[in-house]
Amino acid sequence: MRRLAALAVALVTFAALPSTASAYYVEYYRDNLFLGLAYHRVGCLTDWTTIQSTQEYDGFTTFDYCTAGTSSNSVPSGEWFDWNYVAGSTLSAAKSSLDNVGNQANTCYATPNYAARSNVCSYNVLMDCNSDCWMENFSSRQGWTVDTASGCWGAPPVASVNGISCDK
Repeated sequence: MRRLAALAVALVTFAALPSTASAYYVEYYRDNLFLGLAYHRVGCLTDWTTIQSTQEYDGFTTFDYCTAGTSSNSVPSGEWFDWNYVAGSTLSAAKSSLDNVGNQANTCYATPNYAARSNVCSYNVLMDCNSDCWMENFSSRQGWTVDTASGCWGAPPVASVNGISCDK
């Protein structure tokens, strides 16, 4: 059921691809932190079946969610909730694309190397210094903004990255 809506799109895409091409995705999971009211969201690089990298794309935590070589259903405490294509027909190109977007989101939130805390703002669920807002920023830069529960009112703590606005 988790991928029913995407299945038709994937089938059409796979039918159109040459047999030597690979498709990569960022699959988004959420970890229920409190009674279904608070979630931590994370993105893992997959080939739709298997997680391709141990790098998880999330901010404000150091918990390891993505394990390369495991099933995309194996994210600890993770409930699948969304996905998007990743640019790049090779694994290294797809990973490079996500790493670039992740580095931009990390800069916007001053969470270097996916740090558990920002260097410039205090964690705030209502404003724009939390993991939901980090994920909205990351996913919008990646091409598809995932739904989150936070209002993300206000601008990210850093104004721009290499001349590109951090604001959504």
